[in-house]
Amino acid sequence: MTISIGQLVDEFGAAALAGNGAVFVGAGMSKGAGFPDWWQLLEQPRTRAEVPKELEDAPLVAEYIASSSKVGAVALQTHILEQLTVADKPHAAGHRLLAALPVTEFFTTNYDELIENALPEAQLVVKDNDIRNISISKPAVVKLHGSLTSDPDRRWVAPPVLTRGEYERYESEHPRMWAFLRASYMSKMILFLGFSFSDPNVEILLRLARRYGTHVGDRHLTVMRRPKACAPGDVGWSQYRLHGLKVQDLEKSGIRVCEIDEFDELPRILQALVRRTRPPRLFLSGSKPTDDIDAAAAFDQWCERVLPVLADTDWELSSLGGPAGWQITRAVAKARMAADTYEPDKLVIHFRSKMGPAPELDERLGTARYSNLDREPLLNEVLKDCRVLFAVRGSDRTLQELQIADEAGLSVVPLAASGGAARDFWSARKNDPPLIGGQVPSDETWSQLNDPEPVVAVRAAMSLMRQGMYETP
Repeated sequence: MTISIGQLVDEFGAAALAGNGAVFVGAGMSKGAGFPDWWQLLEQPRTRAEVPKELEDAPLVAEYIASSSKVGAVALQTHILEQLTVADKPHAAGHRLLAALPVTEFFTTNYDELIENALPEAQLVVKDNDIRNISISKPAVVKLHGSLTSDPDRRWVAPPVLTRGEYERYESEHPRMWAFLRASYMSKMILFLGFSFSDPNVEILLRLARRYGTHVGDRHLTVMRRPKACAPGDVGWSQYRLHGLKVQDLEKSGIRVCEIDEFDELPRILQALVRRTRPPRLFLSGSKPTDDIDAAAAFDQWCERVLPVLADTDWELSSLGGPAGWQITRAVAKARMAADTYEPDKLVIHFRSKMGPAPELDERLGTARYSNLDREPLLNEVLKDCRVLFAVRGSDRTLQELQIADEAGLSVVPLAASGGAARDFWSARKNDPPLIGGQVPSDETWSQLNDPEPVVAVRAAMSLMRQGMYETP
């Protein structure tokens, strides 16, 4: 049985945080960045070499093209080099997210430079002897099937693995690379990204699964693109049925499958993974009305109601020093002091030094940090290392924080019952709640955020915050 995106994010995120995760990147990641897929690369030389379209084995097509007197191996490699060299495409969104994961081993069969451009500090392994230079101090990008470069001129740094013969000789001609991949397969949790069963390089995944799957149980995960559903007799039924059989094959061999419709869903999954691997840090947002005494008193009451549930967690709290951030942080600090669990570096308030003198805080609690960044860049910098944003009431700035956090992939929990911007955001997403902890919140819990009974609303908010922190109920 296939697994959900939420399950994949939670399990691989936990493995990555434990230093036990690796990523294997397939052609779908490059296709999502605008590069051609295997069949697009081969179409022009296939036509010139007069290789029949009916042949569905891409490495065998490449074998016949390479042996053709009308094209040949050198012309085929030159053609692929020209198609993949794009000087003004340093890396794409998905690759930037990959680089943000706490992972030290990245494998790929792609020839392009997208991964290494996103990880400029990484050790690049393109030839068998390069394996000897890998150290534990830096991430490694292992390019199993060759690599090109466009700087300073277009060329192959390592020749591409293209033909059926090269696939079949791979283990004997690249023994160190294969041994390194095999060792990672046996010892780590590998997430295979950007593969479909039409990708010839999926053979590597299947080969690993069949040879070593019984030794590693259900350790590994893959995201596969599913074909469009259809019924027996419909056009495409054979491919649909074959896909299902291959998924069963993988799962029997210990590789759990998460299916998606299109590869452009990968950045959303990676964004959730990045958030999963951030510290258990909660960003506090919200403000108190200054022109309404009753509303200001209600704001104070909501902050007091939230206090007990947050004080009992060991989460880090972070804010920009607004009313909700300071009131809740101060109260949580006192509660943790009473329980002898107070750690000042887990309660952080960020200030902008350009604002002038630091604001007078009525008590010295938590940790104050100062930055020369303007408000929005500072907000983006702080949110980058948080998992969840929690909002109490607020106005325009709070609404902006909610929207920026949502776009950045944080789990956003607005206490709608407190009114203000929190309710405005909740109302706008009433029928389309954001993902929280990589999963869609239940309709009932999302609705309860606006419950008139404070106990119900706070309980719902806490439930969703725990979900966003990937804590098991």
